[in-house]
Amino acid sequence: MLKPSLKDSFTYSIIIAHYISAALFFLAIAILLIFSSEAFIGHYFHPKILAITHITTLGWISFIIIGSLYQLVPVISNKKIFSPFMSLISYLCMSTGTLLLAFSFWTFDTGFLIQTAASLLFFGTTLFLINILLTVRQSKENNIEMDFIQASIFWFWLTAFIGALLAFNFQYVFLPKEHLCYLKIHAHIGLIGWFLCLIIGVSSKLIPMFLLSGKLNTNYLSYCYYLVNLGLLGFIIDALFFNGEDRAVGYIIIILLGIICYLYFISNAFKTRARKKLDINLKHTYISFLFIAIPIILWSILKFKVIADNKLELQIISAIVFSLLFGFITLLVLGQTFKNLAFIVWLKKYEEISGKEKTPLPKDLYSEKAAIVQLYLFIISFVTILCGILMSNYLTIKLGAIFLMMTAILYNINVFKIVLHKSNSTPLF
Repeated sequence: MLKPSLKDSFTYSIIIAHYISAALFFLAIAILLIFSSEAFIGHYFHPKILAITHITTLGWISFIIIGSLYQLVPVISNKKIFSPFMSLISYLCMSTGTLLLAFSFWTFDTGFLIQTAASLLFFGTTLFLINILLTVRQSKENNIEMDFIQASIFWFWLTAFIGALLAFNFQYVFLPKEHLCYLKIHAHIGLIGWFLCLIIGVSSKLIPMFLLSGKLNTNYLSYCYYLVNLGLLGFIIDALFFNGEDRAVGYIIIILLGIICYLYFISNAFKTRARKKLDINLKHTYISFLFIAIPIILWSILKFKVIADNKLELQIISAIVFSLLFGFITLLVLGQTFKNLAFIVWLKKYEEISGKEKTPLPKDLYSEKAAIVQLYLFIISFVTILCGILMSNYLTIKLGAIFLMMTAILYNINVFKIVLHKSNSTPLF
């Protein structure tokens, strides 16, 4: 197993800060869902939906991802993070920007507040991009996983850039096309370019490692890299310059072919694994890959006009975004958090004495029973909210949000149990 050093307490503190912030944002999402269930019935361009969506994408998912990358990128590139101080400034800008952005959407303040939030987020993502690129620029390592990570960070920066333009466009209206056109591009770049590319790059490294898989052919990952990025690039160019929304299906199919290549790679990792019994974290991961079929099925129903009902079509769009952010990405993050965070804390506490004294294992740093209950509660909450959205029933959504809050509470308990862990070791002799 890879064992990166975490002797730099400053970098370690920044990583932990991202995980703690993400956990608190996750709890906030559940609470806000309880008090805004009615907003999920009707058009998705609703202030409260926009607020919750951006807390989910920025405060919850992105913070977990960024914290993980500050630990993982040095492992893959064999280089220390270029500037921990730059990481700190990026964290402060993004956390402040996320809070301001969520508040401005919730109150629908489209003036100075949202512009300040967007500027902070753009500056924070720019620092993050520069920091990672400077970290890997002199690396001798050349692998497809790092290609995915670098591409995803560029897409993240572009997402923030377009988001900043949209924030100022509310007041000054300088963009040539209608606002919703750019919003769709913004959303596609964020979901596919930032989240999907990053998840593929990171998981294709970590999952085979955690499963103790045999040597895998990475050619399918290369196919995936080009298909996903070319499909997304084609969609953006067409949407910006040629109004090619009718051709969007073609680009999505190209991206889906890339996803199939990735899933084939992951299936080979599971087939060749030496670790046959899946722990609770890998069960989260496995189920999340099964859930990715839900947004694909819903998208197919929408695009091929299986249902001719304008109101239901709006609910299906909301259900697609929800199932992507929660059914796939959030479930994946919930499982990988304990695997990664426990390992990070374990390295910090026990790296120097490992092999010299008897130490706990990373899995001993959190409660596996709580993680098991968390998985069941999350599945119940996800299915309930998804049904509520499709049925346009806000009480069902509210019930699912209550289960999601219970999930978030258990998740926070385990996260704080890990980060507050006190060293506990005994001499071997």
